[in-house]
Amino acid sequence: MTSATGRSRAKPERTIPGLSPVLRGRLRWLFRLASALSPALAARLAMRLFLTPIARPIEAEEATFLATARSLRLATPLGRLQAYEWPGPAGASAVLLVHGWISHAARMAELILALRARGLRVVAFDAPAHGRSSGTQADLPAFRQAIDAVSAACGPFHGVLAHSFGALTTVAWLSEQAPAELRAVVLVGMMNNVGYVFESFSQAMALNPEVIVCFRARFHARYGGDPESYSTDRLVAQLRVPVLVVHGGIDELVPAGHASEISRQLHDGRLLLVGHLGHSAPLRDPDTVEQIADFLATHLVP
Repeated sequence: MTSATGRSRAKPERTIPGLSPVLRGRLRWLFRLASALSPALAARLAMRLFLTPIARPIEAEEATFLATARSLRLATPLGRLQAYEWPGPAGASAVLLVHGWISHAARMAELILALRARGLRVVAFDAPAHGRSSGTQADLPAFRQAIDAVSAACGPFHGVLAHSFGALTTVAWLSEQAPAELRAVVLVGMMNNVGYVFESFSQAMALNPEVIVCFRARFHARYGGDPESYSTDRLVAQLRVPVLVVHGGIDELVPAGHASEISRQLHDGRLLLVGHLGHSAPLRDPDTVEQIADFLATHLVP
């Protein structure tokens, strides 16, 4: 397709969490080499990297904040899971926080403080292969198993607040086993299907078509379906509680159009699009944090 000037319009360069330009260049070189040897080998490498989050260290200030919580080490089929609980007043409603890919619980500190200030009990955790939890690989089923373990240990939850890949996982979990006590949900920076994540990874790694075919075959063999089959359309339509969809207008990882599509599928939804924020900024922007906390407190605090 060409523009009015006759020049072709190139698709915008996609990125993925934790991928710096230097690392992207090195990985693309590695995939060119592996692809020349064997597309199947390159696809095997792609699947491994696709499931391996880059470690994000817990900074000293974040560790100090986490020390204010009650620490729980939960045994799960995937290994040891690190969870945190910030108690509220007697009888307080509980909110579960679920972080995104290459993140950890302390990255949601501003939201935790705002929710506690409104008299809510807050529980967060480090997903498998993230933060202080064990493991080296993670995926949607692993995140869901972690939510199950935390829910069994610290639930029931009256509200859920989730970000990015954690939000996609949370919606899948809620569509099948939402707590009976659930009264409100907040989804921040969520993509509308796993296919978008798969495509972003493939583009960022500059995988050639033959490797992508093999990569898709590996995905299908592992999960029983194509990446695009894991869509939020059917899932969010099943939510019967108030849902606030929050998205940055200049999100560098997930276009804001995803949030608009998601909000249209909701039974009782509200869209908060913040034009000047990127992918993770809504978790720390003071005004957005206040709006998120007010939304949950409105539905959870008597």
